[in-house]
Amino acid sequence: MKERDSKFELLRILSMYMIVFIHANMYLGRFCEGATRVFFNGFVNGICNIGVTCFLLISGYFGITFNRNKLIKMECMMISYSFLELLLLYLVFPEQIQGGELLEAVVKACFPIISRKYWFYSCYVCLCLLSKWIDKFVDGLEQKEFQKFLLTIIVLFSVLPTVFYFEIVPDNGKGLVQMIMIYLIGRYIKMYGDVQIPKGKAILAFSILWLINGISHEIPIQIGGIYHHLCKDNSTTNIIMAVLLFYLFKEIRLKASWINKLSAYIFAVFALNNSLVNIVMHIIDKAGIPVMGFGGFGLLAMLVLFVFMACIAIGMVMNMVMRPFLVRVQRMCYNNKIEDL
Repeated sequence: MKERDSKFELLRILSMYMIVFIHANMYLGRFCEGATRVFFNGFVNGICNIGVTCFLLISGYFGITFNRNKLIKMECMMISYSFLELLLLYLVFPEQIQGGELLEAVVKACFPIISRKYWFYSCYVCLCLLSKWIDKFVDGLEQKEFQKFLLTIIVLFSVLPTVFYFEIVPDNGKGLVQMIMIYLIGRYIKMYGDVQIPKGKAILAFSILWLINGISHEIPIQIGGIYHHLCKDNSTTNIIMAVLLFYLFKEIRLKASWINKLSAYIFAVFALNNSLVNIVMHIIDKAGIPVMGFGGFGLLAMLVLFVFMACIAIGMVMNMVMRPFLVRVQRMCYNNKIEDL
């Protein structure tokens, strides 16, 4: 795309907001209690785990064009975010980052991809590196072959774990296999499923699945050491919800440059949101804010928005600071004839 489509960039932003919310929701008990907490816990977990899936569907729909400059910029920026995150955590929680823990944190900050410090980033870079061959593979398949292949991996890595709890790849969908599967679903939609769907039925189906997910999270199956619910990245309900939401956004007409600008710094949110959530909740604890029921959930939602916007602002500043360095590194790679991937 010469110009990014604002409706899909808005979906990226919404997806990222849901990801931050799922992390902040661990602190819901500090804002709500009793039946109110149970309701909102199911409400958030019933939908927010589709954030990563939506993000990857967009990548699959448009395909990934990956080159040397993009890899250099992503890695340099993530290393800078990683050290900034380490500095913030050290300043706020110095007692937790000492000795061996500090050394490990420094090593992971230097090598964010191979250390899997940020699981999404590590797996996303792998997906980017593989995308050229993945695209060639699916382009060589006939539609029926692609359908059979897609159905096979969905059954193996989504349907079976959803129904039977046990997983062939034991990561709850937070890994490269899930990413490739969702990317392929996005490719299939672009190649063969780029159609309109009934809006009313899609919203109804989405709402029902959201309700089922929420109830499943609050009333999980518990047998011995098994604790099973549907609110996982690889749950079939989550994947269907993400696909429905993608189709609903696909029909929106929207053009807004400010949305595209915000979306450009989305990886800063991936890198920093967990730490900023911890810091904000630490401040909330010190302030002694009382439990507030429904109002408490509203406060939590506003804090999530604050963390999201703070990450975006940091991303903008870091991008300006790092720009001269990135230009020098890219020129050096070019002069040494480092080829595009």
